[in-house]
Amino acid sequence: MYQKVILLFLICATSYLRAQITGRISTSGAEAIPGAVIFWQGAKQGTASDSLGRFTLSWPAQFPDTLVVRSVGFNSQEIGFISATPSFVKITLKSADTIAGVTIVERLSASQFSFFDPIMTEKITQKGLLKAACCNLSESFETNPSVDAAMTDAVSGAKKINLLGLDGIYSQIMFENVPLIRGLSSSYGLAFIPGTWIKSILITKGTGSVVNGYESIAGQLNIDLEKPPEEQQERFFLNAYANHRGRYELNAHYNQKIGSSWGTTLLAHGSIAKQRNDMNDDGFLDMPTYTQINVMNRWNWRYADRMEGQFGIRFLIDDKVSGQFGYKPEQDLNSTFYGIGVYNKQLEFFNKTGFLMSKPGRSIGTIFSARYHDQDLQFGRRTFQGEQRSLYGTALFQDYIKNTNHTFKGGLSYVYDEYVQYYNDTNFSRTEMVPGAFVEYTGHLSTKFTAVIGYRIDHHNLAGLQHTPRLHLKYDVDSNIVIRASGGRGFRYANIFSESTTMFTNSREVKIANDLRAEIAWNYGGSLQYRFKLFKREATLVADYFRTDFINQIVTDLEQPGVISFYNLDGLSFANSYQADVMFEPIERFEVRMAYKYYDVRITYQDKLKQRPLVPQHRAFINLAYALPYDKWTFDFTTRWIGASRMPAHLISRTAQGDVVRTESLTEDFFLFSAHISKKFRKFDVYLGAENIGNFMLHQPIIGADNPFGPVFDASLVYAPTDGRIIYTGIRMKF
Repeated sequence: MYQKVILLFLICATSYLRAQITGRISTSGAEAIPGAVIFWQGAKQGTASDSLGRFTLSWPAQFPDTLVVRSVGFNSQEIGFISATPSFVKITLKSADTIAGVTIVERLSASQFSFFDPIMTEKITQKGLLKAACCNLSESFETNPSVDAAMTDAVSGAKKINLLGLDGIYSQIMFENVPLIRGLSSSYGLAFIPGTWIKSILITKGTGSVVNGYESIAGQLNIDLEKPPEEQQERFFLNAYANHRGRYELNAHYNQKIGSSWGTTLLAHGSIAKQRNDMNDDGFLDMPTYTQINVMNRWNWRYADRMEGQFGIRFLIDDKVSGQFGYKPEQDLNSTFYGIGVYNKQLEFFNKTGFLMSKPGRSIGTIFSARYHDQDLQFGRRTFQGEQRSLYGTALFQDYIKNTNHTFKGGLSYVYDEYVQYYNDTNFSRTEMVPGAFVEYTGHLSTKFTAVIGYRIDHHNLAGLQHTPRLHLKYDVDSNIVIRASGGRGFRYANIFSESTTMFTNSREVKIANDLRAEIAWNYGGSLQYRFKLFKREATLVADYFRTDFINQIVTDLEQPGVISFYNLDGLSFANSYQADVMFEPIERFEVRMAYKYYDVRITYQDKLKQRPLVPQHRAFINLAYALPYDKWTFDFTTRWIGASRMPAHLISRTAQGDVVRTESLTEDFFLFSAHISKKFRKFDVYLGAENIGNFMLHQPIIGADNPFGPVFDASLVYAPTDGRIIYTGIRMKF
C-alpha cells in the first residue's frame, strides 16, 4: 500500500497554492451587497461581488494571508486564512456612517482567532507585535497569553517558550512553513529573529497539519516575515531601540520592486549590550554582554501567472559573554573566574517554488532549505562544540475531488541532519536521515461540518518506521459558535546538549543513558469559540483543553541533589492544559483581553510520578489597550500573574559532616507589569515602555554563587526574572 501512495504523490510539493474561494457578501439583514471589492492583502488584483453579492477569487500564492472586503457605506472586513479552506464563505458587512465620502474602516485587532479554518489558530498581528518593544521573537509574546516565554537559567541569557505546559522543543517553529528553530538553535534561536522582521505569528495548539512534518506535538508557531512589495515602490524602514541597561539595537529594511515580476527585500539587524550589571550583588552578571549581526536577503519572482516562487539567504553571528563580574575572556585563561561564552554562527538558504496547472485548483510546489550552524559553549570548565548541517525538502501536489468541497494534498519529504558534537571532549556525534510521504484530505461535509484527515509515514534511520495520523474536526453550531476537536501523534529525536542549558549551568554530576530513544507522544483536545455581545459591542470567548500523553520521553531528572540525569521514560508522563480567553471592547478604541491558564504536567522520576518542577500550575493575564483616533497615541498595559511551582530538592551546602539538602518546596507566586506608549507622527513613530515595572527579581537566583567551581553551584533553578525593571525607548521611521 505504501508503495502505491509514494508512486501516487511522486511529483508533489509544499507551498500553499491557489484553487478558488467563493462566497457571498451581505448586510446584517441578509441583503446582498453588490459591487463590494474583495482582494487578498498585498495582492495587486482582486474582484467584485455581483448583483446577488456573490464572488469568486483565486486563493493566494502562499499562506498565511488576509482576505479584505470593502464597500462604500460599510465597515471593512478582514479575515485571516492559513490554508485553502473553506471553499465557500458568508461575509456580513456592518453599516458605517460616512461623511464627505470617507468610509469608516474596522480597526485591526492585536490577535485574531479564525472562525473559518478547521484547525484552531490564533494570529498575532503586527499591531499586537507593536504593543511591546518586540526586539526579537522571544520577546514577541509579552502581551499574548497563549505562549509563555521565560529565562532558562540565571547566567546565559537563553529563553524558552512554553505551549500547553511543554517546552518549545515540542512545538514546531517555522517561518512560512520552512523549519526555523530546531537542533543547535533550540536554546538560543528565539533571539535570532529580530522583532521588526516579523509581520505576524500564527499559533496552532495541538497537532498541526501532517504537511508540515512529524515533529509537532504541542503545537506550531508559523512566523510570517517581511516580504518584497507587490506594488511598484521603494520603501526604507529604520528602527532604533535602547534601554537603560545598555542594550542598543538598529534594524534597517529595504524593499524594492524590480519590473513586473521581481521584488527583493534586504533585512539587516545589529545589536549590542556591553554594560555589565549586577543588580542582586551576587558577583555574576545579570545578563550577558553580547554582539549580534543578522542579515537576510529574499527575492520573489513570478512568470506568466503560471509559476512563482521565492528564495533567500540568511547569515547570523551571535557572541555572548557572561559569568562572574571579574571574568574577561581575553585575560582569564586559567579559570580564575567562572566565565561563560556562547558563540553561534548560522548560514541558511531557502527556496519555494509553485506551479499552477491548467486545471483550476490543481498545483504543485516545492520547499527546500539548507543550513549550517556552528556553536561553541563554555560554562566554567564545561565545554561544548557543535556543528549542524541540515537539509530539508518537501514536494506537494494539491487538487480537488469533483469539487472544491473535497480537496487533498499529498507529497514527499526528506530531512537530513548531521550533528558533530563534543561535550568535554567526548564525542556525541550522529546523523539523522528521514525520508517520508504524506497525504491530507479536507472535506466540507456539510455547511456546518468540516474534517481534515492526515497521515504520514517516515523512516528515521535511528528510530525506525514512524506512523503519524492526525485528525481535525470543526462544527459550526451557528454563525457565532464554533466547536473544534483534534488528535494526533508526533515524534522527534532529542538533542539534549543544545536543548538543555540546565546541564551546563550547575556543578551537578551529569549522567546520560546510552540508549536514548525517539520521543513519541499523542496529543488530543478541543476548543469552543463563541462570539457574543458585551456592552453592546462584539466580544469573543475562546476556551480550550489539550492533553499530551508521552509514549517515550527523554526525562531531565533534577530530583536527586547534586545529579542531573537523562534517561528514557519508564512510567507515565502527561500534560493537561486548560485556557479560557475573553476579548472585548467596552468603549470604542479600548480593547480588553483577559485569560486564565491551568497546567497539570507530571512525569515519572525513578518510579515516582511528580509534578514537573518549575512549571506554574496557574497563570492569569490582563491586557488593556487604548488608542486615540487614527492611532495618533496608543497606550498598552499588561498584567501577568504567575502562580507557584514545585522546586526540586537540591544541595545548598556540603560539609565534612555531609551534604545539606533543601527539600522539595513551592516557589512564591508573583505579578509582572509592563506598559508601552507610542506617538505617531507623519513619517515616524516614537515609543517608550517599561518591563517588570514592579522590579520583581529572584532574591537568590544562583545557589553557591560565592564558589562557582564548588559542588553546590546551581544557576538552573530559575522561575522568575533575574534582571529587574527595564525601561526602553525607540523610534520607527519609514521613507
